[in-house]
Amino acid sequence: MRIIIAPDSFTGTLTAEEAARAIQQGWKKSDPNAEFLLHPMSDGGPGFLAAIGSGELGEIFEYQVKNLLSEHINVQILFVNDVAYIESAKVVGPQFLKSMKRTPLAYSSFGIGQLIKFAAQSGAKKIVVGVGGTASLDGGEGILEAVFDEQKIDLQNLPTWLKDVEIIAATDVDVPLLGARGAVRGFGKQKGLAESEYDKAEVLIKNKIEAFGRRIDGKEPSLILGAGAGGGIGYGLLALGAKRVSGLELVFEISQLEQKIATADLLITGEGSVDWQTLTGKVIMGLAQKAQNYGVPTIALAGRVLAGKRELAAAGIVGAYGCVSDSEPVPLDPYGSLSDLAERLGKTWRA
Repeated sequence: MRIIIAPDSFTGTLTAEEAARAIQQGWKKSDPNAEFLLHPMSDGGPGFLAAIGSGELGEIFEYQVKNLLSEHINVQILFVNDVAYIESAKVVGPQFLKSMKRTPLAYSSFGIGQLIKFAAQSGAKKIVVGVGGTASLDGGEGILEAVFDEQKIDLQNLPTWLKDVEIIAATDVDVPLLGARGAVRGFGKQKGLAESEYDKAEVLIKNKIEAFGRRIDGKEPSLILGAGAGGGIGYGLLALGAKRVSGLELVFEISQLEQKIATADLLITGEGSVDWQTLTGKVIMGLAQKAQNYGVPTIALAGRVLAGKRELAAAGIVGAYGCVSDSEPVPLDPYGSLSDLAERLGKTWRA
């Protein structure tokens, strides 16, 4: 049996790569003759570089930039010929915050702007930025500050080094910067912003971007879908003239995963919590829809499953299994728990 293992990250516990290895390790104990293809997934957020092939496609180089706390860190850029791939979560992800109280309005996306500049100066003609899985909410101001060398930000007069560079914003959501579905009201809570701070945050961001003006083509970047992605990182990129694409579809295209799914007997995916958000069309749903086109069954392994069987079946997921019930705490050993779950399923599942 040919099995593709393509999980998303299990937020806060396992990366997509770790989850894929855990599932393979467990399933192989029960079905040692199975053929596995591991393909960690990302929709532009954490694991973006790994999902598009990382060093298998091109060369990895490291650059020193500032993270969301202005600490100096080394971050990778993947170069495939004259195309550079950047993962925002490596710069402004929550992994740097540990247990500290979160203040998302104070975190800067400056380091992403630094990476864009490094990529261009290294010869990149196209720069693809994966956006998602971030802890910042600066409206993309940090990116623009870095690109404009901390001088006046004027979107009508971009730096000369950007003149012949195409920027692509690969986002996990297609929302505007402000408003009910925007960066603050749509995602502020999960970043640690109190609801009582929403109005203040919206005004703060609005005042900033009004000073930046419109793009060279006359468009208002805050209104373009995708501007609210990554706490406004999408806006920062769109303000520089970027084109917005679906991060998940980009991963499918570059990795040619759909062609591989077509020849599989089973697709195993997963994430930390399979719930109502899963059904809104992110990684798991995208995979299930592709597999359904070829009659390949999809099962999901998760930390916990909160979505109903009927809803999941309608989405093309024939089974979803959790390491713990919805009332139990996160396992002390997430990797081992996921591997054990895969082993148990491997004993009974037959395509």
